[in-house]
Order: sequence, then C-alpha cells, then structure tokens
Amino acid sequence: MRVFALLCYAAVLSAHGVHMSTTSIDYRSETQSLEILIAVSTQHLEEILAQHHKRRIELDRTPDAEALVRQYLFSRFSFKQPDGKFLPLQWVGMEVKGGNTNLYVEAKVAGENGLSLRNELLLDWQRDQVNRVLPKRDGKGKPPQLLFWSGTAGEHQNIRF
Repeated sequence: MRVFALLCYAAVLSAHGVHMSTTSIDYRSETQSLEILIAVSTQHLEEILAQHHKRRIELDRTPDAEALVRQYLFSRFSFKQPDGKFLPLQWVGMEVKGGNTNLYVEAKVAGENGLSLRNELLLDWQRDQVNRVLPKRDGKGKPPQLLFWSGTAGEHQNIRF
C-alpha cells in the first residue's frame, strides 16, 4: 500500500516541480556512531525560518541563524531506538554553499539495528517537499533509500545500514 501511495504521489508531483532535500546517514561500525549530512536549499530554509520567526533570516548574515537552524532541525528530524527512546543528536555545524546549505549532525548508537527515523524538514514549507535519505555503512551506500513527504508526516521509518 505504501508503494502505491508513493507512486501516486510521484505522479502528482511530476505535473510540477519537486522540492527535495538529501540526507546521507553513515553508520560507522568502529565508533558505533552516525555521521549525518543533510543538504537543503538555502532559500527554502531561510523562507521557513522567516515564516516561523516572523523576521528576515539570512543564513550567512543573521547572527542567530545557526541556533535557529539547529532548533528547527531538532524539532523535525529524530531517531527512535529499539526501546522507543529518542536517540540524542549532537549538532556539529552548518555550511552555506551558494544555493545549498549542508547541516552536520552526529549521534552515538549502541548498534545499527532497530533504529527508525522521522524526517519532516521543510514539509511545513511546501506540500511537494520530498526528503530523500541515503543510508551508508562505513562510507559505502546500501539500499534501500527512505523517502519522506507530506503523507509520511509524523511517522518514523525503519532504517537499515
């Protein structure tokens, strides 16, 4: 059923542009940690932050921009552990590169099995936002990728590395 819904959603989106973020999550077995890189549109992130805070935000000029991004990210991106508890995330930083902004986060984990992810970044900005997640293990990509869109809001999806 989920695949059918995704195909229908993709067909609707093909009629107009799709807004997409890409997240790479690398499980590092030697350190039992997750290295997370989230690439988003700088303009879209600035727009949603301005909407939330009722003021103009420029990621490379607003003094508290990094704190606002961190707060927004942690409210919309989370892992659940097998015991149902949320995995604490550690902010590493962000890098504005022209039209894109890279967000860097890390987390220590007891093991890679049983984790689930919720990624609602920018889903409150545009209904056609899609967040693609690419799991890796020790730097090597491993399917399947995860997709989050307005139809998955509030859901945690199982992630395998």
